[in-house]
Amino acid sequence: MLNVVKSPYRTAYENLAFEQELLRTGTPFLFTHRDAPCVSVGFNQDIEAEVDAALAKELGVDIVRRQSGGGAVYRDEGCVAFSMAVPRDLLPRAMEVPERALMALGAPAVRNDRNDVYVAGRKVCGCAWQDAGDLVVFHGSVLFDVDLDAMDRLLAPGKRKYCGTAMRSVFARVRNIKDLVPQMTADEFQGALERALLASVSLGAM
Repeated sequence: MLNVVKSPYRTAYENLAFEQELLRTGTPFLFTHRDAPCVSVGFNQDIEAEVDAALAKELGVDIVRRQSGGGAVYRDEGCVAFSMAVPRDLLPRAMEVPERALMALGAPAVRNDRNDVYVAGRKVCGCAWQDAGDLVVFHGSVLFDVDLDAMDRLLAPGKRKYCGTAMRSVFARVRNIKDLVPQMTADEFQGALERALLASVSLGAM
């Protein structure tokens, strides 16, 4: 059973630190959060090659480096990020959970070989994972109502790209889930996604 935690924080720095605190407990968890505008870059990425740092500074957008791999990700309060910390042998099942959760919410989701999730050929969720000793952490960022123009401008070299498993970001067309559920708010979606993720974990017999 996962310990379910919804973050009280709203900055990427705070949420990265809070996630590390959760990891130190050694207990499996599901952690969800939304951040003020930021760009999260993978552990091995070159920030200058991936982000328009000057524009980020001008706009007050934080640039943070996470411990997991994957590509550069633009997030704002319209993006719901999640982390699942599970025993190592359950990582393959954890990788199936975002697709199952979005399908449970009515989205015709399909997962590719990079563990990114698409709806109608456009990416809605990018994922990465981190080795954390006895646990592994599987991260995902779900585009609910993200400012795609800001994403386009901030992620160099001026094309929309989203997280993948390669060292350089994977170019992809993206979309917001809100297009499918225009009546839903970001808060409502975060709660619904959390419940769907947890239910999908249970279905996977983790």
